[in-house]
Amino acid sequence: MRRSLSKRLFSITLGLVLALMFITYFAQAFFFESFYSYKKTISLVKEVNKFHDLYSLHIDNDADLYKALQKFENDNNAKIIITSTNGDIKYFSNNIYSDKESFDTLTSFGKELINNSDLINDVITHSQTKYTTFTNESSGLSKIGVISPMSITTKNDSLIFCVASIQPIKEASEVMSEFFVYLFFGLIVISVILSSIYSNLISKPLVNLTNTANKISHMDFSAKVCETDRDDEIGSLAKSLNFLSKNLQAALVDLQQKNKKLKDDIEKERQLEDMRKDFISNVSHELKTPIGIIEGYAEGIKDGIVSGEDANLYLETIIDESKKMTVLVTNMLELSKLESGIIKPNFESFNINRLINKILKKHKLDFEENKFNVNFNSSIPYSYVYADPFQMEQVLTNLITNAIKYTPPGNDINVNIEEGLDKFKISVQNIGVVIPEAEISKLFDKFYRIDKSRERTQKNSTGIGLSIVKNILRLHNSEFNLQNINNGVEFYFYLEKIVSPEGEEE
Repeated sequence: MRRSLSKRLFSITLGLVLALMFITYFAQAFFFESFYSYKKTISLVKEVNKFHDLYSLHIDNDADLYKALQKFENDNNAKIIITSTNGDIKYFSNNIYSDKESFDTLTSFGKELINNSDLINDVITHSQTKYTTFTNESSGLSKIGVISPMSITTKNDSLIFCVASIQPIKEASEVMSEFFVYLFFGLIVISVILSSIYSNLISKPLVNLTNTANKISHMDFSAKVCETDRDDEIGSLAKSLNFLSKNLQAALVDLQQKNKKLKDDIEKERQLEDMRKDFISNVSHELKTPIGIIEGYAEGIKDGIVSGEDANLYLETIIDESKKMTVLVTNMLELSKLESGIIKPNFESFNINRLINKILKKHKLDFEENKFNVNFNSSIPYSYVYADPFQMEQVLTNLITNAIKYTPPGNDINVNIEEGLDKFKISVQNIGVVIPEAEISKLFDKFYRIDKSRERTQKNSTGIGLSIVKNILRLHNSEFNLQNINNGVEFYFYLEKIVSPEGEEE
């Protein structure tokens, strides 16, 4: 099982503190007394040598020497005497004289060393200070003994014996060991608290960083690290992680937008390809029929199948189909120019009422032939708009010819102009026919017909009239639509309104 970082830090920190406490206790219990004894011995030897250097051959007054001996004993917690080389006592302080036990210990230590002729000769001959530890037989206490040469009247004619007790050190060590037991339990509690604080101080920010990093790895850039106000490595890492999250979020959004645009471009390309295929198919179909008719009738004339009036009828048919082909090609070229943006509107102010009357008069014979009731209704006599007159003539001509083609004979065709605050609404209605709702939006596509059989009828529709209307009105930023009304169909669009000049006649 994976252990959390906080538990690891807690365990490591507590383990280090406890290990340090055990090492300290072990060192104090097993090495402190020896170390202290060693340091005490070296210090005592150093002080004896210093005393030797200060007073050898420089004793002018015994009283000063006695004071020096007393000061030495007080400063070093030791007892000192000066003897001759054969062991006779020459000088000792009043302190040692009043302490019989220390005096006996020191004299017995001196007598023991005096009997060691090799040691004495080595000390005197080489002017060396020697030391040892021994146990006082009467008290059973451990002592440090130091012997050093001393020059009173001649060089190395005397000896210095110094003894210091190490029993207080041992007692202090035992007290410290017992104190460490209590201190040990107290430090355990403190260590647990400090380890917990320390581990939380490190682990909690790291856990937060880890959680944020995991969310980023799962493409969730909403989470942010809060430890950005810290000035340490964790604060720097938090700032870097937030900066990384922000940049990744921006990159992801940019990538998504570009991906969406790419999908749209691919979809548009696919639609354009479909439109290209449909266009080729539709154009081929539209041109195939008149070409076939022209070819058949021309061959009939060539082969002499017809003559007289019949030949004239064949020729009129050929001319009629040629005109239809001319109209189709012209409309396709016009639509191609509109879709490519080559043609731009030439805006000017004109009276659209006059334009509508002109178009209606042009189709008067068609209206009479089909017995249509044509009604032109305008809320005002002069409707001035801001548009391209030629393109508006194309729009209205296509709409009115569509109405003629698809309105049953004997029904109404209505052209209406309604005045608004800043626009005119122009509508063309043909009564007696409705369009399925699912088909309405498709009628603006090139070559789309409700009649899926594509059979040619007397209406002679090319299927691109409404596409031309749509593109022209878009160039004018005009709102337009095709909708079913009560027993009929209405196409309407809006044009910008211009205040009409006074006295204008239709």
